[in-house]
Amino acid sequence: MMKLGTAQIDITPQPGVELSGFAARVQPSTGVLDKLFAKALYIETEQTKLLWINCDLIGFDRGIVLEFRRWAHEKFGLSMHQVMLSATHTHAGPATIHLRECGEYDPVYVEFLQKSIRRAAEIAEAQSEVVGLTCVEGYLPLAVDRRPTATPHTDPRIAAIGFRRHDGSFIAVLMNYAVHPVALGSTNRNISADIFGEAAKRLSSELLGRPLVLMTNGACGNLNPPAENASFENVKSWGRQIADVVQPLLLAGKINFQSTLQLLNRKLEIPLETLDTNGINDFADQALRNAAPLAEWGDKYRRVVTYWRATRLEQIKKNETTQNEAELFGLLLGDVIFLGVNAEVFSEFTEWLRQKSRRKIYLVGYANGDMGYLATRAAYAEGGYEVDVAHLFYGGFRPRAGGLELLAAAAKDLVGEWGEIIDESP
Repeated sequence: MMKLGTAQIDITPQPGVELSGFAARVQPSTGVLDKLFAKALYIETEQTKLLWINCDLIGFDRGIVLEFRRWAHEKFGLSMHQVMLSATHTHAGPATIHLRECGEYDPVYVEFLQKSIRRAAEIAEAQSEVVGLTCVEGYLPLAVDRRPTATPHTDPRIAAIGFRRHDGSFIAVLMNYAVHPVALGSTNRNISADIFGEAAKRLSSELLGRPLVLMTNGACGNLNPPAENASFENVKSWGRQIADVVQPLLLAGKINFQSTLQLLNRKLEIPLETLDTNGINDFADQALRNAAPLAEWGDKYRRVVTYWRATRLEQIKKNETTQNEAELFGLLLGDVIFLGVNAEVFSEFTEWLRQKSRRKIYLVGYANGDMGYLATRAAYAEGGYEVDVAHLFYGGFRPRAGGLELLAAAAKDLVGEWGEIIDESP
């Protein structure tokens, strides 16, 4: 028997906060297009419990995750392996991760956020009812590969898990689709959940019970909507398309009241391209001669490179080591696997897992933190923003080529503990 409690808390900041995600944006924000929410699921079975918080934010600084998990352990007795925080990755929300020159990290807002997600957890834990699951998969070729590559890849699958009462009404829906919520673009200065906000609103309004809808992101490191700097009407239209694909499938799907929940958690270090003093200076000098980012971001980019050089040199001087710790958070919900990863993962990652799995698998990106991009070896060979420039904004050394493939091998081992037939690396 599965029980579910839900909660939704408004986490919309006041206009005037800086928005995260675009170096080209003029700051600060000037208005609100639609509200941002923190949404909580508290799932309990005879075997285990899960607290899942999903927010309309660009991501979570790892410190936010660790502090919330510490609180959840003290409050509910949950281990870190029973608590997941994920983000939609909207680029029109406040700065809750550290991205240099892309919106100033706001500790005042983060304090408000911590209080809000704690309140959501308390509400969800305090009220629960028996639920069954309806698991469906839809298809929508909305996202596009944003890289000019000879081997483009997209993931058109939409996962939808309906949590339903005996009368068929819905308490909550968990959705997953891989696309960067950047449709409003860098010219936008209004707070918004972008595409996913409208998708959640639309689906909730179309289902009996007006359920809470958690819209999670997939392996979207290379995937964008059809256009950026789009009108809000276009953004809402794309969100409605996502909802409208799965709505009839959910209504027609069977309800399974015998569904179970299993959890697994793994950590591994992603190797970095660490550099010595000469290497840091050479890389920074070369970066400052890179015409494309200079033309797009100008002095902001110069400041990013200068700060990166100074902090990396200081790290060498203090003999400090840097680690990029990846966390895999596995959920077997009914017959569907969700795999949370604290990174911006390229879409082929999920495909590698699906090729050897008897179950449907979906990647939940920006889960329990955000270490930055993990790209394919092919992307490293081709170059581009995600592999050549992004780590400068994140403020660390670049992950070595092969990091995504290493993570995929670890993910296959983890999923293999559920009896999956996965025996090859990508």
